[in-house]
Amino acid sequence: MTQDTNASAVSLPGRGLLDGRVALVTGGARGLGLAIAQALAREGSRVVISDLDADALEQAVSGFRSAGQEVTAVTGNVAVVADCECMVRAAVDTYGRLDVLVNNAGGSAHTPPKLEDVTEEDYDKVMNWNVRGTFFCTKVALPALKAQGGSIINLTSMSGRTGAEIFSPQYSAAKAAIIGLTRNMAMHLGPNGIRVNAIAPGFVRAGERAEAIWATRDNTTILNQIALRRRGVETELADVALFLASEQSRYMTGCILDVNGGYLTF
Repeated sequence: MTQDTNASAVSLPGRGLLDGRVALVTGGARGLGLAIAQALAREGSRVVISDLDADALEQAVSGFRSAGQEVTAVTGNVAVVADCECMVRAAVDTYGRLDVLVNNAGGSAHTPPKLEDVTEEDYDKVMNWNVRGTFFCTKVALPALKAQGGSIINLTSMSGRTGAEIFSPQYSAAKAAIIGLTRNMAMHLGPNGIRVNAIAPGFVRAGERAEAIWATRDNTTILNQIALRRRGVETELADVALFLASEQSRYMTGCILDVNGGYLTF
């Protein structure tokens, strides 16, 4: 049976798993980044969210404050090291520490899906947004994270695991690089009490643009390759990020968690 109905987006009452902690979520103004930031805040974390879209940041901040949660917003581009420094500085200057870094910002940057159509500019844009951003946000955050240990959560993709035609080569290359970065960083930073893990999402119900693209194609084959026969919802991935941010995952590092409804079992 093939289906693609919405899963229940359940928000459980906070249990204080992150009381006293401070988290920085890049690309945190909307979509998965916002869902992750909301999950962390619900568990007591003070949150810094960064994004390129100032209007989306303003709207997100309003939602956090309406819920009585502490949040700081920074407009910036993770591909620019000076902007990464501003993001980390906002956390340390405002809240005095940084415990959790979620390297969520990234994507295909609306670049062509076919290799023959990809320009140098397209390639650089995707690599900078995904790999450079993850690398330098982590580097800049290290002094603050080393002060008391912490958790780094990188967002990769199942496209870094499989060469399916639906993924562009430049995007797959970037996400595969993040898998390698995650494992290497885990080895380097473990002695400092810093855990580094990654989430590899599968097909997730996302923003309006992604839904519009999904609606234009026959996705029966894709759904039949997902064991659960549906796409995920953002809160299901946010729950995994919360687990990795908390002490519940304290003996996990260097792990790549596939959250894809069983897509890679085929």
